[in-house]
Amino acid sequence: MSRKHWTGAVLAGGRSSRMGRNKALMPFEGRTLLERALDRLRPHVDQLIVIGEPALYGHLHDHVIADDIPGNGPMGGLATALRHARHGSVVILGCDMPRVNDALLITLKKGLTKELDAFVPACDGNIEPLVAAYHERCLPVFEACIAEGRVKMTDGLDRVRTRYMQICPGEDGWPKDLYRNLNVPGDL
Repeated sequence: MSRKHWTGAVLAGGRSSRMGRNKALMPFEGRTLLERALDRLRPHVDQLIVIGEPALYGHLHDHVIADDIPGNGPMGGLATALRHARHGSVVILGCDMPRVNDALLITLKKGLTKELDAFVPACDGNIEPLVAAYHERCLPVFEACIAEGRVKMTDGLDRVRTRYMQICPGEDGWPKDLYRNLNVPGDL
């Protein structure tokens, strides 16, 4: 699938209380989680941004943008990415999901049609909004959610044209650890 007209955004976050330090800078299989996420998205987009603190991540990537309105979790990071994206379509990846593969990113890009605002993988009702594709039309809705203090991703996704696609790890050829999320030191 073409790289044209897609922005890739890595949500780097900050210090993780459960990890005891910054997840994005933690090594995993010889490289930081942030570097792995950047390398995974790079072939699929023609603009690549990191949402996080420039002072922390600027040495790893040249386009790091701080959250426009900090303290709003992933929805705030996604709104910042949509606001600063050069293109109307954004594929997002949380930095703590090192097993996301190219096939999933291609599926997300193909799934975000003109009729949709968000294309999100799910498995048996559990959604994965931090590895998904979004259209810029989501931005005003997500900003309204933030203004209302409703910052759960489901709050925003319920208000836009969202399609959830059943993609379950270990089924239909998908790797068993596709959505593996690193949250505690033992996950490393």
